[in-house]
Amino acid sequence: MVSEMTPTRRVLAAVLGGRVDYVPPANPLAQTTAELMDAVGASWPKAHRDPKMMADLAAAPYEICGIEAARPQFDISLEAEVLGCPLDWNKPDRPPVAAHAYTDPKDVTWDPNFAKNSRAAVVLEAISILRERYAGMLPIIPVITAPFTVAGHIAGVENLVRWTRTDPEKAHAFIEAATDFVIEYGKLQVAAGAHILFPADPSASGDLISGETYEEFVLPAHQRMAREISAPKILHMCGNTSKLLPYVKKSGMDCFSFDNVPVWYCRQILGNSISILGSLDVIDLMPNGTPEDVYNRTKECIFQGTDVVGTACDVSFGTSIENLKAYVQACRETPVPQSDDVEAIIREMGVGIGKLEKSKGKTIDEVNGRFF
Repeated sequence: MVSEMTPTRRVLAAVLGGRVDYVPPANPLAQTTAELMDAVGASWPKAHRDPKMMADLAAAPYEICGIEAARPQFDISLEAEVLGCPLDWNKPDRPPVAAHAYTDPKDVTWDPNFAKNSRAAVVLEAISILRERYAGMLPIIPVITAPFTVAGHIAGVENLVRWTRTDPEKAHAFIEAATDFVIEYGKLQVAAGAHILFPADPSASGDLISGETYEEFVLPAHQRMAREISAPKILHMCGNTSKLLPYVKKSGMDCFSFDNVPVWYCRQILGNSISILGSLDVIDLMPNGTPEDVYNRTKECIFQGTDVVGTACDVSFGTSIENLKAYVQACRETPVPQSDDVEAIIREMGVGIGKLEKSKGKTIDEVNGRFF
């Protein structure tokens, strides 16, 4: 297929519901594989602290595999670090939060010059380097840790989830403080040159909270981000988010990146109110499958109605370049399905699953509880 669009134009069109010449392979999940790191001479933890190395590693999936996105910032702990949490640098690829920093939301604060005095400065400079290097041709999609996860980092995830039931006022206050910071940092990323933001909220997974909890505590923060940060946004949540989808639909985000939900089901529930990005398995398919397996799964995602093809979570360290290239090739060679074709596939799959489970004496609700 002859390309008629630049990667940035293609990805922006896909995220915002426009026309594309092919479904873009624009993966904003981290792709810091062993081969890609070796190819650009990147290492841990230096890639978190050196803006040029960060930019080189963020661009490696495009330069080597053709993946149409550059994702600077490789961890989701930076925001918590700026807010005062120590990190465990014994795990240098993705340093986790070692301890929470606050017990009272009124104490949450940050250095007003954090854009110069923390690792955020590295990310912002890497974004600027990428914007200048590619002159806007390659979409820059930095991750930004979303408010519920940040609140859990700074106050303790178990504490935060418990407070949603026992002390909702305290939970709301922590989430509000985290949202204030995340919006400030997001605006700086946009000013530095980001085309799209990638708010990642793994602690808001349906495996951890109910749809009602999402609606009351998380949705308002996502809606604030959608209103107050000008750039398009791709919201990512891990795990089983099937019960959250009706609320995600109201988030105001431009695109939803999902993990453990079938593409066709996500398309069915979200309709055309929000674009979707998904979803190549990173546990078995990407590290252990053949390039043919990856190619075929990518085609399935496209036929089931995804607007952008990406992975379900961060790409595992051992994933081969051949598998990443197969995913790109499938996107470029698969015709964009017409909406009627997608709707027919969704109906066929939904009816097929319903008939199968009816023959086993199960209700659809029981199926959903097991299948998702």
